[in-house]
Amino acid sequence: MNKIVLKKQLSEKVFLFEIEAPLIAKSRKAGNFIIVRVGENGERVPLTIADASIERGTITIVVQKVGLSSTKLCDLNEGDYITDVVGPLGNPTHIENFGTVVCAGGGVGVAPMLPIIRALKAAGNRVLSVIAGRSKELVILENEVRQSSDELIIMTDDGSYGEKGVVTVGIEKFITQEEHVDKVFAIGPPIMMKFCCLMAQKYNIPVEVSLNTIMVDGTGMCGACRLSIGGKTKFVCIDGPEFDGSLVDWDEMFKRMGTFRDAEREEMEHYEEHLRGFAKQEELHTCETCMDVEPTTETIEELTNRDSEWRKELRAAMKPAERKAIERVAMPELDPVYRATTRTEEVNKGLTKQMAVREAHRCLDCGKPACVEGCPVNINIPSFIKNIERGQFLAAAKVLKSTSALPAVCGRVCPQEKQCESKCIHLKMNEPAVAIGYLERFAADFERESGNIALPDL
Repeated sequence: MNKIVLKKQLSEKVFLFEIEAPLIAKSRKAGNFIIVRVGENGERVPLTIADASIERGTITIVVQKVGLSSTKLCDLNEGDYITDVVGPLGNPTHIENFGTVVCAGGGVGVAPMLPIIRALKAAGNRVLSVIAGRSKELVILENEVRQSSDELIIMTDDGSYGEKGVVTVGIEKFITQEEHVDKVFAIGPPIMMKFCCLMAQKYNIPVEVSLNTIMVDGTGMCGACRLSIGGKTKFVCIDGPEFDGSLVDWDEMFKRMGTFRDAEREEMEHYEEHLRGFAKQEELHTCETCMDVEPTTETIEELTNRDSEWRKELRAAMKPAERKAIERVAMPELDPVYRATTRTEEVNKGLTKQMAVREAHRCLDCGKPACVEGCPVNINIPSFIKNIERGQFLAAAKVLKSTSALPAVCGRVCPQEKQCESKCIHLKMNEPAVAIGYLERFAADFERESGNIALPDL
């Protein structure tokens, strides 16, 4: 689990994330990438490292919402955790003093180009940079690129900023104004990189491109990223990601990049449907309610009555299919490097309020809850979870304490996976069980931290 320490929106659908990853920050080089995964069943997504800070122990990535996985990542906020971050992967950019180089970045391709620009400048090159976007709002990291460039040209398709035209117009402008250009580097959409290569070849200038193919494991075993480079099969994850652009079979790459387009569209439609259902549910409680730490005045009977009006409203707010579409929450954990230095803090950090409410939405509030049968002390599991779902966390703790004296302990040490969770109806549908133990711990910890601790009603 890697914590997001900074999130910044660069344009409508482009976000910058600074993520805790001290080991990656220490060893990464320009051109390296990482593979991230959001959720236990999430897709593995390759993203180039845009920056790193050894002092802060962080790496920076820039992500554009283009599909389901990138949308899920962009929907995370500061303080949230990314399930997996693996890297650094791939071969770093070959850096030397070439002489005069042109570095071209299109759209979010400016982000992975930035560390290359900095490394080339540090190696003594004259660096001429071209960054481009469809409009002014889509031009990113201008100041950072300018600081490490001898000259900078900005291109926009609509002419709303810089010069009007595509990135190749800026490249050719530099080539014709300079006495000699030794090399071109290009990163961006595949079609942009193809035309950058054609432009460079026109002037017999070598060009390096960074390919952003579909990947799975990032170690060369799956073969998903294979491409023909110079007539030979190469794996982008271990042979690249950077290659001589003149050797790339661009038509093959375009074809392979569209392999899962229809499936991606369907998944996005399902995800958007789920979000609409979740938005309905969010209307049932406000942030102010979540922050309310006043003890509940409702009786145990009212809090556990499955036919109460508030409980009916919860069930009607979301369809079962929408609840099943929510991914099971992942427990945030201490950073491995930090926890190796301490023996006083728990590895599991506990759920946030938002995480607990979202996980509570997964409960289908079964008419005959098998999870209760699996609990040795017969806790009314659906009732305490549904109180969490509506934001009444102290009420949830009250329900727990009506049958359990030590819910905080039980939430930590009980083998829920063999007891209550093993009976969850989600398992019969090949979905992960509701995280009952995590939610029990959350409700008990929330009560303790609020200062409104009630005696067990036993």
